[in-house]
Amino acid sequence: MKRALLLSCLISLTAFSQEVIKLEKTQITATRTERPELEIPAGVETVTRDEIEMERQYNISEVLESLPGVQAATKNGGYDVRLIIRGGGLKAPYAVREINILLDGVPITDPDGLSRLDFIDPQLLEEVDIVKGPNSTLYGANSAGGVVNFITISPFKFQGFKIRAGYGKYGTYMSRFLYGGNDGGNLFYNANFSYRKSDSWREWNRFETFQTTAKLGWLIDDTSSLETTVSFTKSDLQLPGSLTKEEFEEDPSQQTSSAWRRSGRYSRIFFWSNKYTKEISEDLTLKSTFYLQRWTHYHPVFGRINDGGSYVGGIDAQLEIKHKLFGKDALLLTGIQGRYDHYNSQRYLYQLCVLQSGDVDYCRNASRTNPIDYVLTDDRDKLYDDQKNRNYTAGIFVQETVNPTEKIIVDLGIRLDTVRFDIEKTSYYELKYWPGYYYKKLSTPEKSEASKTWNMVSPRVGVVYKFIPDWSIYGTISTGFQTPQDNELLQNPELDASTTVNYEIGTRFADSRIYISSSIFLMKTDKEIVQTYDSGGERVYVNAGKTTKKGFELEGKIRLIDGVFFGASYTYYNFKYDSFVFTDRRGTTYDFSGNKLYYIPEYMYSLYITGKHRSGLKFRAEVNTWGPYYVDNANTEKYSDYKNITNVMIGYEKGKKWEVSFDVRNLFDKKYASQYVKSDTKNEYYIYPAPPRTYMIRASYKF
Repeated sequence: MKRALLLSCLISLTAFSQEVIKLEKTQITATRTERPELEIPAGVETVTRDEIEMERQYNISEVLESLPGVQAATKNGGYDVRLIIRGGGLKAPYAVREINILLDGVPITDPDGLSRLDFIDPQLLEEVDIVKGPNSTLYGANSAGGVVNFITISPFKFQGFKIRAGYGKYGTYMSRFLYGGNDGGNLFYNANFSYRKSDSWREWNRFETFQTTAKLGWLIDDTSSLETTVSFTKSDLQLPGSLTKEEFEEDPSQQTSSAWRRSGRYSRIFFWSNKYTKEISEDLTLKSTFYLQRWTHYHPVFGRINDGGSYVGGIDAQLEIKHKLFGKDALLLTGIQGRYDHYNSQRYLYQLCVLQSGDVDYCRNASRTNPIDYVLTDDRDKLYDDQKNRNYTAGIFVQETVNPTEKIIVDLGIRLDTVRFDIEKTSYYELKYWPGYYYKKLSTPEKSEASKTWNMVSPRVGVVYKFIPDWSIYGTISTGFQTPQDNELLQNPELDASTTVNYEIGTRFADSRIYISSSIFLMKTDKEIVQTYDSGGERVYVNAGKTTKKGFELEGKIRLIDGVFFGASYTYYNFKYDSFVFTDRRGTTYDFSGNKLYYIPEYMYSLYITGKHRSGLKFRAEVNTWGPYYVDNANTEKYSDYKNITNVMIGYEKGKKWEVSFDVRNLFDKKYASQYVKSDTKNEYYIYPAPPRTYMIRASYKF
């Protein structure tokens, strides 16, 4: 096994400089075992290292935005990405929800479904695997929208010392130092130090992050190996907030006029994982992972400053058992996953405010007659509330893969999950919303708590038929479930998890010149969690929504000449609420049943041409368009200016020693919004402007 692994590593290193013989890709995330895409019964995307190297590698949206079925856009720059896969993730006001995010196979998604992408270092990415649609059968809770696995450089695959630096518009810098080596025997290692910083084109939007990662790979013997990763991230991002329609038209670079105009997220993250692989026999392989995470953040947001963090620990163990079923080759995959999240959060009042009278005072001194106009700083004051979450998840899964004939592959899987939330909160103030914003001190602290356990079953079946080695069709029925978020559960302890069933058929073709993939899907979501208000005007959450999502995805790639490719992708969406009844604070009821989901384009398409000549010249040009989308659930208005956004890159590399590139994003300096939405009940817009034209020059050298 040791010699085979070393040979595999050498092949991986040299393959990047050679012409790809077949355009088909492989990935491990969709089925938990490495498979060519033509043998995967699911909608998948695989972004390779070569494709990643063609991008700026400053924000992960750059490597995701051209993929069919994927909406990836940054609202605030830095590490911020709003990620939506086939509508999954739409509910997230910030960060990512309904999509299970993995880092080197380790989940970084909270048990309540929230993922923060400051964990991810774009400069260290080796590959990105995406599974579109629900996959709770293999990954458990909060995979209703899909799974994304960010895979970083392995210690077995890089040796030497490489430096990279980049400079761009608006005081944007990036740098990386990567060193990898081998002790001459069975020990491999690498260390990475990276830095990114931007003064930004918007007010109150400075970004700075430092990330360091060390990896150790040990070939213990011919049948076992151990890989250990330790990383630390320091990431600070000011959040400029949304604009009104008038502000967006006047000057999109300005800061929000919201009262809470000192928002931000300042995080510190420690990440440790250990992966052990043991080939027990020719037919039995054990793969196990143990991980610990510690993150903290200082997070000024709407009305309060969150100062908290979490201790997270988990295990993942799976067995791969090769055997015979009815005389045919089969693979039984079974495993367990467990995770514990120990979260403590204290939220504070903002300290200094300008009141509507014009006086500068402590925010806590605002009143109904003299409410807050806007905050002056992001410094904290009195304790607003204190919250403790103790969340547990545990799952066991089984998947049988059998080949009834040489042309047919069948996956049958099922998973049992238990998810438990224990939440306690003590409140000392409340935020009053009418006639203005002000804090009201409670006469006695109010205690609230919620405990809830979900026991969920997630089956899945998938079939692949290969007409010829280069062409296959597939069909799948997959399931997923999404738990409520902690604040939703505190408002309504009776909330249930929403469930999604996906029906999908697709086809793929790949040879040495052409790659084509297409799929048609139908997703039904039940018990959708929606926001409404009770008779007293307080916000509550209920299981009142049902949605039907229909879509078509198509992508293709053709080799024009050696090293030069033209590609395109197209997505069509028809996402509707089957039932969605909403009541506002004034008691007015709105029925959105039959309406289309907001922020979901009618279609998306991308065109690109990319090339790498043997002389060292390389280039990429792409055009991305989102079709019109409704800006609210009431479907009163559409936004259609997100179109023909053009990005270009040209570069030169000398062997694998050095490289220089220059890229321009939003080449024609188009004014458009990365998010353009409107209140369902008021004529208020929440617009996040997209960046204007930016450029960056990068250079790297490998010693």
